[in-house]
Amino acid sequence: MLAVVEKAQKHKHSPSAMQQQRKQRRHRLLNKPHLQQQRLLHPKKDGQALINGSDCRTCHKDDSKLIGPAYQDVAKKYENNAANVKMLTEKIIQGGQGNWGEIPMAGHPNLSQEDATAMVEYILSMKK
Repeated sequence: MLAVVEKAQKHKHSPSAMQQQRKQRRHRLLNKPHLQQQRLLHPKKDGQALINGSDCRTCHKDDSKLIGPAYQDVAKKYENNAANVKMLTEKIIQGGQGNWGEIPMAGHPNLSQEDATAMVEYILSMKK
């Protein structure tokens, strides 16, 4: 009988049982009604819609160079990671010059950080 109890106690603290307990705890925390409501009130921004509703298409196309680089070329050049998302977000807001030729990109200081980040995430998702 003692062996059965010891085996049960070992199983209770096995890595897979602990992982399962963590998943269940996380699920309970994330599925609380107030958090679900918060996600509905603050959905993730649609980068494509933000781009289409701005002046970005004046200089950029998805698949070919216009005045500025094609979005697909940007996605090829920059790996989709936090550092590049932050850097490109800052370039959209502040403007930039020299990475893609002599013509500077005008800054967009009226864009929020959140909107510019959503735009960058959309652009980087276009990598082929």
